[in-house]
Amino acid sequence: MNEKTIIIGVIGADVHAVGNRIIEYVLKDAGFKVINLGVMVSQEEFIKAAIESDADAIWISSLYGHGEIDCRGLREKCDEAGLVGIPLYV
Repeated sequence: MNEKTIIIGVIGADVHAVGNRIIEYVLKDAGFKVINLGVMVSQEEFIKAAIESDADAIWISSLYGHGEIDCRGLREKCDEAGLVGIPLYV
């Protein structure tokens, strides 16, 4: 079986780590390879990790109310970096 790789992390100035860790454990238990970038992650860090790991998806967590703002332009940056069509879950 080909294990799918998922990049996860908490974007922007958000430091809510508990939910991020729960997501990591659930995804690993479901058979995914998870690369957890932790908290206060920039768009560029998500993109770099996805490229370096040949990720199948990027999952972004945010609880502090600015997630939509922090994610603006991410699809375009992914496309420019060669990650055209990579699923983004926010």
